[in-house]
Amino acid sequence: MVRIPLISERSAMATEDENADGRIDERDEGIAEDRVVARAKVDERQRLAADKTVIMRPNPPVTVDTRQRVPATTEASAVEALPAGPRPRASLMSTLALVFGVAAAFTVLTGVLAGPGIALGVVAALFGVLGMGATGRRHVAGKADATFGLLLAAGAVVVGILAFNGMLPWLTPETDQVARIRDWLASELPWLFPSA
Repeated sequence: MVRIPLISERSAMATEDENADGRIDERDEGIAEDRVVARAKVDERQRLAADKTVIMRPNPPVTVDTRQRVPATTEASAVEALPAGPRPRASLMSTLALVFGVAAAFTVLTGVLAGPGIALGVVAALFGVLGMGATGRRHVAGKADATFGLLLAAGAVVVGILAFNGMLPWLTPETDQVARIRDWLASELPWLFPSA
């Protein structure tokens, strides 16, 4: 709110030669009026700054960026800090979705354990859906974990079903991919498996 000078202040304004032209006229009155209005604005800003209530949080401390330049005519205002909310935390359901999704993917890829891998994939998908719902709240993190766990679970279920139906020639419930990988590693890197 800007305070407008009163008529008594206006008449008292033009008592000096403000623009140094040798006479007192309406130009001097305009300069004096501008000075009174500017003083009123500064007084109003100081009054508003004194009325503000400062609420400080104990943690973390408020940091001020000193690289920003503040005009010389602007007074420093009080920093208002918001009250602390609940601490951010990761969703347990999202984390479990990721863990079960990774376990389901590796279990299905063994071939022999394709059945249990499908079951783990279904459990991971349930945890993923619950994790996505839990991360809808503002202070709960883990949306990426839930999404990735859900994708791994869906992939494990699809690959497991394809393996059970015989649609993947390299992966069936009768093949043991773990033994194949161990034999391949033993032939390529014999120092990993020292003979007893």
